[in-house]
Amino acid sequence: MGCNGGNLAFAWRYLTNTGAVTDKCFPYTSGDGSTPHCLHGKCNAITEKYVKYQCKSGSVVEATTPAQIKSEIYANGPMEGAFTVYSDFMNYKSGVYHHVSGSLEGGHAIKILGWGHESGMDYWLCANSWGTSWGIDGFFKIKQGDCGIDSTVYACTPDTSASFSF
Repeated sequence: MGCNGGNLAFAWRYLTNTGAVTDKCFPYTSGDGSTPHCLHGKCNAITEKYVKYQCKSGSVVEATTPAQIKSEIYANGPMEGAFTVYSDFMNYKSGVYHHVSGSLEGGHAIKILGWGHESGMDYWLCANSWGTSWGIDGFFKIKQGDCGIDSTVYACTPDTSASFSF
């Protein structure tokens, strides 16, 4: 579903059934459409082989309330979420974003790292994928509940025993 944010449930099913390599091994790049390539089965010319990791069977968490999301982040670290993007989000620089005006642009998946309270609003602290020149060095704060940000958020426990090299 590309720039419409995709379907997070499908992504987590893929991670459980197929697995993925680490960011160190296959880093995400944004903007130019390029991706690093495999060098004879090596990880970006590092002497380690590609290793895939999967979610433990039955460990995918679908949190649907702020309390559940906070509990999971506190216990296990960042989660993945998605929200509806409006044109006023494109100009975000600082503070707590909340949709005020502008047209619908689509959906967007992000990493939720934590939470806080600022300017009378509870917010989620998120990592964006648009590079460090956007927002607060690539991060942003969004009002909890705004734009569907906390409607369904995902995480899992990695199954290190199921990792394999190829």
